[in-house]
Amino acid sequence: MKLLPRILADEDELDRQPPEADPEADEALWPAAKCRAGPRHRWVLLVAIGALIPRLTYLFVFSDPENAGNGFTDAYHHWQISYLTKEIGLSHGPRLWDLRGVEYFWGLLHPVLMNLLFFATGSVDIIVARLLSLAFGSLAVVLIFLLCHRYWGMPVAIAASAFAALSPASVFNDDAGMVEPIAIAFLLLGIWLTPKRGFWAGLAWGFAAMARVEAWLFGVGLVVAWVLGRRSAAHRLPLLTGWVLVMGFYLKFLLDQTGNAIYPLYWNFQVVALGSAETSSTLTPEQQLLRIPLGAIVLVSAAGLAWSLWKRPPSYLLLTYGYGYWVFQAGALGFTALLRHDSEWMERRFEFPLDFAAILVAVLLLKVLPEHRQSLKSVGWVAAAAGVLAMQVFWGPIQNAYTATEPGYQDQVRLGRAVGAVYNRAEYRGGVISVPGNAPTLIYTMVRDGGVPGDRITSQFYDPFYYLPAGYHYSDHKDVAGPLLQCWLSNTQTRLLLIPPPSPFNASVLDYEAFISDNPQWFTATGDQLGDGLTIVGVHVPAISKDECAQAARDATA
Repeated sequence: MKLLPRILADEDELDRQPPEADPEADEALWPAAKCRAGPRHRWVLLVAIGALIPRLTYLFVFSDPENAGNGFTDAYHHWQISYLTKEIGLSHGPRLWDLRGVEYFWGLLHPVLMNLLFFATGSVDIIVARLLSLAFGSLAVVLIFLLCHRYWGMPVAIAASAFAALSPASVFNDDAGMVEPIAIAFLLLGIWLTPKRGFWAGLAWGFAAMARVEAWLFGVGLVVAWVLGRRSAAHRLPLLTGWVLVMGFYLKFLLDQTGNAIYPLYWNFQVVALGSAETSSTLTPEQQLLRIPLGAIVLVSAAGLAWSLWKRPPSYLLLTYGYGYWVFQAGALGFTALLRHDSEWMERRFEFPLDFAAILVAVLLLKVLPEHRQSLKSVGWVAAAAGVLAMQVFWGPIQNAYTATEPGYQDQVRLGRAVGAVYNRAEYRGGVISVPGNAPTLIYTMVRDGGVPGDRITSQFYDPFYYLPAGYHYSDHKDVAGPLLQCWLSNTQTRLLLIPPPSPFNASVLDYEAFISDNPQWFTATGDQLGDGLTIVGVHVPAISKDECAQAARDATA
């Protein structure tokens, strides 16, 4: 019995419908879609509430609202880019701003939305970021409900959206203040807006690319899938126009700011996929074994993707996105540098892939099997409910990982207050404090708990040694590096220097300490014991002329 063609009719079968079905018409006119009205508004409202309740409960009851997963997520780094863009970047360009040079590595949309919320709420709290991602995550649940209802009916819609609303990975990720929920919501929104609102769908897919770099690939794939659909140019053009408008703006923006129109895509591929920053390429035997199941997932998902594009059922855009996401995620984790890092196996990488797998299971249990044998309908509901309940066991490892971040976060709060206490002394208040470039959580607590203004923070990442050959040290070139350090500190008007422990990232620390030792008259011990290997010293470096600074820079590269 041909179950799938009967349930997910392909375009060729639909072309054999009576003549009034235009083979190039929009998919909204397909029999599978036009016979089902949209759900009532109260259902949409109930689903939205059902998604919000577990997310708000976890945020304010089961987690520390101020701790977005210190060290477990990139939330504080995303917050740092947004906040420093507000404090510094908008008046210097405008442009994005960071202390580590990755302000354009992720995307433009999150800092823009965060700045709108900063100005609207008057708050720069991390809770703003967490509520933003929570809202988009809840929107994604609603869109899953609407799309499943459109293609497969109410039972599938209820089951799939219940899983998305209650999945531990989804709830935690949506609460974390990350950017994936934004991209997922915009991609699903674009699919929902097709076929009648193609222009707005194209805009949505473009905005998704501005939120997350993998959405560049998904957006292109969905646009290609849309074009491959048998529809007239009149139906293709609005979506293409919307997508090209947003992507054209974004490419021009990136070109102007970085000199590379595909900067996020290029550098994510270099650093994440190829591991260009890695010093070792060795895989453990366990990691090598993981390639077997991940390779199988890639093959199965690729087959599903090919079938979706070949048969093009009414749901083919959602299927293309879902199968494509699994191909991308399993391929990236199994066959790129990500496989070497346990830290990359985060819940955020599986949020929509798990939701999509739940959609497929719901279609099987509540659509395919009941149409084959009606008595299986109640069995399907029992199995779906059991699946949602069974997924809750993943709260154990997720919550354990999150709870382990709390002591570290509280330590960052203590450090932020201690730094703020020094900064707010009369002799330093209003001056510039130079900080390590890899401490976004500390920057957050310095601002929130220590009262250090963001526009008074500068980064040690861009010290003189950043522009010099590797291995260039003050101790070997005191006559040149000394004036360069003096120029750097005086030109940035640095009044406090927060010195971290030496590390591969903070490789200049030994140079700073040697320079301070040789010029004690320019530095003052603040008398504060910060802990964690951090020291903070007052800076009183006299300025030297621009000509002397320029000459030192020429001598350093001669």
